[in-house]
Amino acid sequence: MDDQLQNNILSHAILAYEIGYLLFDSTLKARAFNSQVQQWFEAPNGELMNCLITDGIPELIGSEDAILDLREGDLPYLIEGIYRPSADKLGCYFDLQVRRLAGGNDALWLLTTVDVTRKVHQEALLQQQRNEVQLLSAELVATNERLSYILNRLVPPSVAKRMTEQRNIPVPGGDFSREATILFADMRDFTAYAEAYKPADTLEFLNKYLAVVSEAILRHDGSLIQMVGDMVMGVFNVPEEQPDHAIRAIRAAIDIQDSLRAFNETADARYPAVAFGVGISTGPIIAGYLGVQQRFRFAVVGDATNVAFHLSSLAAAGRILIGEMTAKAASNSITVREKGDFQLKRRRKLVKVYELDSLDENLFNQQV
Repeated sequence: MDDQLQNNILSHAILAYEIGYLLFDSTLKARAFNSQVQQWFEAPNGELMNCLITDGIPELIGSEDAILDLREGDLPYLIEGIYRPSADKLGCYFDLQVRRLAGGNDALWLLTTVDVTRKVHQEALLQQQRNEVQLLSAELVATNERLSYILNRLVPPSVAKRMTEQRNIPVPGGDFSREATILFADMRDFTAYAEAYKPADTLEFLNKYLAVVSEAILRHDGSLIQMVGDMVMGVFNVPEEQPDHAIRAIRAAIDIQDSLRAFNETADARYPAVAFGVGISTGPIIAGYLGVQQRFRFAVVGDATNVAFHLSSLAAAGRILIGEMTAKAASNSITVREKGDFQLKRRRKLVKVYELDSLDENLFNQQV
């Protein structure tokens, strides 16, 4: 390859990669340069020849000894990402290298510059995009956490987990059928309390007592299905299968009454001493989503649900009424007193009702 061709290739490479060069001597004064390097120099009066490189590139001030101590073959002195203002206010950037070329009294140093403006802007854009993705990801995590928090308070935890994991949106309709035990706990005399107390005070003490009842149900692995006014509905064997669901419901009912008595003994004077009647019924149900497409909720539907609801209304304060199937399922563990056959509201068939007298203490103290 002849010299002319080599020079042409070198010239094209310099233009293509926007490489600037400047030769300076031991006095740090410019001796030769090309046009590409001039855009980065802040030479006094625009005169680059014989200009001190530290005047043209202030970033080199303080580095003079390090530059002059370079030897031929040493690694270059390097400064990356030097900034210069630009008309578009985005700024221009270049990398700078200094190498020693020859020794002796005629030593020269080669300073080269490479325009890295596009690279810096692209990296800044990529970093901005990464930051935006991280922010979006953090917002998505926070949204999912809020959604999970809300779902776990609207439906049983396992139902909430399935809703978040499945791609299908829940719709009104049945999900599964099985036998279950339903528990309703209904506050006595709530209407009188609501009349006597201010709405804010009513809401406060109502939340306190509903928490006592709900926590007792949850302690025995029941699922909270709904709270309507002063009433709490719990279900056992839904959604997780629990072969001993009738016993669990009875344990929970006793726990409710014991917890309420203990709470009343220590409650703030602002709160009235209230009592709940509890009704329990066992039977076939269907679990699913009740309502219309615009608004629905997780529900447990069946005759056992209706019976448990009416039993809770019949139960005296502090007492527990249970249906026949529940009594049979737990017959080896409980002592009951038959109350007789009752005609429950709007139900054609009579219901045999039992009142719980006691539960085998050894069974009650077992780990669930």
